[in-house]
Amino acid sequence: MKTEYEKIADLLFPDVKLTVAELLAKYPKRELKEEQLVTRFAPSPTGYVHIGNLYGAMLDKQLAEQTNGVFYLRIEDTDNKREKEGASDIVYPCLEYFLAKPDEGFVTRVKEVGDYGPYIQSRRKEYYRVFAKDLVSRGLAYPCFCGNDDGEGEDYREEQKRLGVPTGYYGRWAKCRNLTYEQIKANIEDGKNFTIRIKADGDGQRRIILHDLNRGKISVPRNFVDYVLLKSDGQALYHMAHLVDDTLMHTTLVVRDESWIPTWPLHMQLFEYMGLVAPEYLHTAQIMTKDETTGNVRKVSKRYDPWARVDFFKDNGYPAIGIKEYLLNLLNSSFEPWRRANPDAPLSEFKLSTSNLGKSGAMFDMAKLDNICKNIIGRMPGEEIYKNTLSWAEEYDKDFAKLLKEKKDYAIRVLSMDKNLVRPRKDIKAWSEVKDFYSYMFNELHKQGERKLDFDENIKLQDVVFVLEEYLRGYKHTADNNDWFEYVKQVADKCGFAPETKAYKENPEKYKGSVADVSTIVRVAVTGRRQTPNLCEIMQVLGEEETVNRIKEITNVVKMFI
Repeated sequence: MKTEYEKIADLLFPDVKLTVAELLAKYPKRELKEEQLVTRFAPSPTGYVHIGNLYGAMLDKQLAEQTNGVFYLRIEDTDNKREKEGASDIVYPCLEYFLAKPDEGFVTRVKEVGDYGPYIQSRRKEYYRVFAKDLVSRGLAYPCFCGNDDGEGEDYREEQKRLGVPTGYYGRWAKCRNLTYEQIKANIEDGKNFTIRIKADGDGQRRIILHDLNRGKISVPRNFVDYVLLKSDGQALYHMAHLVDDTLMHTTLVVRDESWIPTWPLHMQLFEYMGLVAPEYLHTAQIMTKDETTGNVRKVSKRYDPWARVDFFKDNGYPAIGIKEYLLNLLNSSFEPWRRANPDAPLSEFKLSTSNLGKSGAMFDMAKLDNICKNIIGRMPGEEIYKNTLSWAEEYDKDFAKLLKEKKDYAIRVLSMDKNLVRPRKDIKAWSEVKDFYSYMFNELHKQGERKLDFDENIKLQDVVFVLEEYLRGYKHTADNNDWFEYVKQVADKCGFAPETKAYKENPEKYKGSVADVSTIVRVAVTGRRQTPNLCEIMQVLGEEETVNRIKEITNVVKMFI
């Protein structure tokens, strides 16, 4: 003899024949050791990947990787109102680009990898209904005919606010909680749509202790609100999908931001009702920034912060390894001292500790990110910079990509300048800056008519001509850096400039300037800039003919202004 609850379950789900036990058998436990974590990144396809999403995904990836576990991608597309067409297909390439490639899961709408799919929630509706039917059959969930899928905005909320009590569908406001089989059947026969709600057993007073890997023990009220689990179309809300998917996919650690803490008691209640072991939880701090207008600290916003969309960093050519390194720095306080002690170690050697994660808002600092990226590119060999710049340019600057391919060997020599220094230069933070920074090394980009005469205004133009003509008289292209600089000192002395900086500082009125001013005059003539990598090396890469021609051309231009 079936109970009334079982009869209600059959009435609501007449086509559901599978059982929870059969589903559990279909997706057996993974063959992993206890310490090997199974983590997941489960975004909603709302149009783009937010920096906060990548922040969490990076943590998921790192924790799974350092335990030889599994990191998988699941798409949570049950909210049709917010979903953007094609948005799900940008997630996997984004994670791959930013070095957080999943081991398993969703790849595209037509491709998945792994044995625990489908990895997209819209295709798992059948599973959610199996679990929902089980809950209803045991009196732990019930149909609600109040006509609202998400349980928001009902009239009772105004009364609750007026009375000063917690808002939600519970107690005397839960009108459908105790409907009989006959009442439910009559509503269905009348064509009324229904949602499925959990029958919560909290009273608003009793508290439970939850353990967070980041925050430790948290005391919260046991859930007393009858939240919606299934919408009227039979599709699950996050709460139900979380229970089902993380159970069947055998997730061992759920990483999510702190905004989910208020619904955590509901999730624990669902696992308890089903007699299942919940995964561990780690709630991260949300990413914050300082508002440039008000100076106040606020959450990152796509409306005000263009870099809130991670595409910003890809489009502008930030090195992916730099973004990963910065996010690890933002996530874990032990990363920065580790990096100082191990400046050249691969990130795979860093062991992230959940005990050192930030518990309050993580401040995103673009200046610090830029500095990290400059350090990384500064340590890269020219060949690697060439490869990355070309890859970026082929998508975002095809003319520059063509030039790089046509002059590959020369370009690598250019990008290799100043790479043998004890402390490498830090000029570039992104591949998009390579073209402008090194434009003077390519005649196609450094046209004579567009060159800047950026000479020091305190140096007379007659002296600029004097220096350049004297420099060309004895210029030896094959000289090494030491011999070249000795020659610059000789030119300085002949032209009335101090051959030693110390001498100039001690008696500046005696000289037109110092040897530094002379080298700057030559630098501007050759490159159009006052700040560049080593000038001797620049001229050697440019070649003797090009170097001499540039100096002569600029000398003639300066003479026109005298």
